[in-house]
Amino acid sequence: MAVTIVYETHSITTDNEAGIATGWLPGELSARGRMLAAELGARRRDDGIAAVFTSDLRRAVQTTEIAFAGSGTPVFQDERLRECDYGDLNGAPVARLAAERSRHIEVPWPGGQSYRQVVGRTRDFLRDLVSAWDGARVLVVAHSANRWALDLLIGGVALGDSIAAPFEWREGWEYTVSAADVRRAEGLITTGRLELSPLTVGDADEMAGVLADPALYAFIGGEPPSLDALRARYARLAVGHSPTGDQEWLNWIVRDRGGHAVGTVQATVEDGGRRAEIAWVIGTAWQGRGYASEAAEALVGWLGARGVRRFEAHVHPGHHASIAVAVRAGLRPTDRFDDGERLYVREDQNGHDRPDPGSA
Repeated sequence: MAVTIVYETHSITTDNEAGIATGWLPGELSARGRMLAAELGARRRDDGIAAVFTSDLRRAVQTTEIAFAGSGTPVFQDERLRECDYGDLNGAPVARLAAERSRHIEVPWPGGQSYRQVVGRTRDFLRDLVSAWDGARVLVVAHSANRWALDLLIGGVALGDSIAAPFEWREGWEYTVSAADVRRAEGLITTGRLELSPLTVGDADEMAGVLADPALYAFIGGEPPSLDALRARYARLAVGHSPTGDQEWLNWIVRDRGGHAVGTVQATVEDGGRRAEIAWVIGTAWQGRGYASEAAEALVGWLGARGVRRFEAHVHPGHHASIAVAVRAGLRPTDRFDDGERLYVREDQNGHDRPDPGSA
């Protein structure tokens, strides 16, 4: 079972017509916007909608009030469906924000939020939605940032691609989301033999044993960490981003079919989500089974669905098993060396006249 989501933008506001990005300010529907809100209601009242979920910002609430007045359809306001908070730039000209959007996929707007934070809010909303409304068809009235989040979480469309695409209004977008989709959106990656689960501090207890063999560090350097040191390290990594916010830190525990931890994979994502440095470690007791290649290939696929286009890995020239993993994941050697390790790289290629109400 799953939930069918019909997404509609809130109707046109006076800010839209004036070229203003409203952000977290309330906004007010224009005369034309009120007319279009009534049209939304006319096409959706008999569309099998079980419930309406709307952003709690005034312009979205107005849209649903006009569209569903007297219909009997339950309407729920949810602050998780708000537009991205532009912080100091709430109410600034759209043209100014448009020129800067791609720089705020990971880094918050000054005094506000990043688009990745909007994805987190939308993901939380989806989790509750599929739990309570399984099998239903529901309407969501929100903003452009929420639609970009849906496109990423359900359709795998990269945020950078959505932000760069010109807005083309239409009479709704449809998505189907299940509990499995929400789990994948939270970062769980599965393969034929493995499950890659997002790292938590609690994983340190099990991973201390996986990482305990000194032979594991022959090429990567270092030594087996103590349990306290590993807990402290995992606590830093679990934050998910660098202190400055310009890097996204993604880490997974690799588990076999029995649920036993066998290693880790990680990605440091930069350049607005376009470039990732990846790495992998499989405990010596589980090496030679192809786990590293299987995990690395799955990681590259997952990152690619999120919009990463350049993958990098540094591998010691004497570590032949790790070189094979990089090559199987599609990375190729370069002439560059950093601290004695060769850089491997994979480059992938991407291939209505209404104002955009969702952008404000």
